[in-house]
Amino acid sequence: MKLHDFITYGLDKAKPIISVEQERRFTEIRAHLLQETEHVFKKLNILGELPGKSMNVLQRGVSIRGLRELSNDEVRRLETEWNAVFTKLGVVQGQLKAQRKELTGQTVFAYHLKRLFRRSATAR
Repeated sequence: MKLHDFITYGLDKAKPIISVEQERRFTEIRAHLLQETEHVFKKLNILGELPGKSMNVLQRGVSIRGLRELSNDEVRRLETEWNAVFTKLGVVQGQLKAQRKELTGQTVFAYHLKRLFRRSATAR
């Protein structure tokens, strides 16, 4: 959400010029997202679906000032890719919440028993 706020601010040419502090915070957020993205996508098993789009968004927005200099076509492409990443992450988050609810109602024994049966069923 912080990245989205900075990108929106950067794209709005009517807003005042960007401060050094804003650029620093933007760079910190961007660096953190670049570091965490691949790890999170790999853990969620969506590595093949999103990294290219998310990396395009993060690489295209090297600075808030740079965002202001994007052409209209580049802005539309950035918005489309960001929306695809944001939507997919929302879907995955919903799936994780559903799994958490399911696991909340299980005992440790039932959880391991279910995994054991699932493993033996796939081995056949």
